[in-house]
Amino acid sequence: MRKELEYVKKIALLAKLFRLELLTEKEYERIRRKLMDSYLIAGERSDDPRKAIA
Repeated sequence: MRKELEYVKKIALLAKLFRLELLTEKEYERIRRKLMDSYLIAGERSDDPRKAIA
């Protein structure tokens, strides 16, 4: 459970930085995919940006 909470906190911070325009869309996607891979998030393949979960 702790690992999932860490992931959610990081994604929330990432989304906030993107909304404040402190990250470009390319940076946002790269970091989000890296987080998905490092936390082994199930779902769409994170290496295909067209199928990535937003």
